[in-house]
Amino acid sequence: MKTSKFVLIGLGVVCSTLAALPALAQTTYSFATGGNCDAPNATNSCTVAGSATVADTLRFSGWGAPTGANFIAATITEQGTSGIGINSDGNTDPNHAIDNNGRLESLLLNFEGNKVVLTGLTAGWRSGDSDVSILAWVGTGDPNAAPDMANIIDLRTKTTEAQILSTGWKLMSTRDLDQVDGTAPHYSDTNIAVNATNASSWWLVSSYIGIAGSNANSGFTHDTTSDYFKLANVKATCVSATHGGACNTDPPPPNGTPEPATLALVGLALAGAGISRRKLRKA
Repeated sequence: MKTSKFVLIGLGVVCSTLAALPALAQTTYSFATGGNCDAPNATNSCTVAGSATVADTLRFSGWGAPTGANFIAATITEQGTSGIGINSDGNTDPNHAIDNNGRLESLLLNFEGNKVVLTGLTAGWRSGDSDVSILAWVGTGDPNAAPDMANIIDLRTKTTEAQILSTGWKLMSTRDLDQVDGTAPHYSDTNIAVNATNASSWWLVSSYIGIAGSNANSGFTHDTTSDYFKLANVKATCVSATHGGACNTDPPPPNGTPEPATLALVGLALAGAGISRRKLRKA
């Protein structure tokens, strides 16, 4: 049986369209020397090229909390190829990494309204147990406004998921950086599923807060005083955008339903196949 040119063209269009469907855009935001986010401390922000396809602007700030006390704004320190650290107590040495020695230190990431999922992080340097907690903002509004970060009591005092949620944050993952290779850089996937439920505009990358989390690496050690790392980069996948353009694509529907345009093309090809069969029967 011969296949009509109409069918071949229709199927060709469908195949090429499916192949051209954009994937979710994962972007690396690098804080190391020469990276796309290697910004002066006075700015603490970066704009990523290709704002039509990624979460274009990332703003970041450092925070530290003495044991049992509120978070206070902290200085972000540039650490060359190792990335950045946080100095929350006025001492530059040895407290120039992100750590939980005396003060819990956290890097607040703001993707300016774009909803992203953190998919990976890299420490350019690590010491001690090097456990990292990753939290997403699930509260209402802006965590810098309501509630203000400075009104959040040291997260180490929160011993359950419910207590963490009461602050507006949700523990998404805990990674054990000393479980990876022994030489820098130390990369770890977050193992956070990329979907709308897990997406947020605000993220905290913190030294270990005391709750292991469901995505902890095997061999995880519950230690809240000996975790040190310098953050070289984070990876994020844009899920939806309300600022600075749009993501490369919205995530696929949860039930896997094809997009209307794709369905129309498939229907066109099938219609062509039906016409071809009728012509063959008449012949």
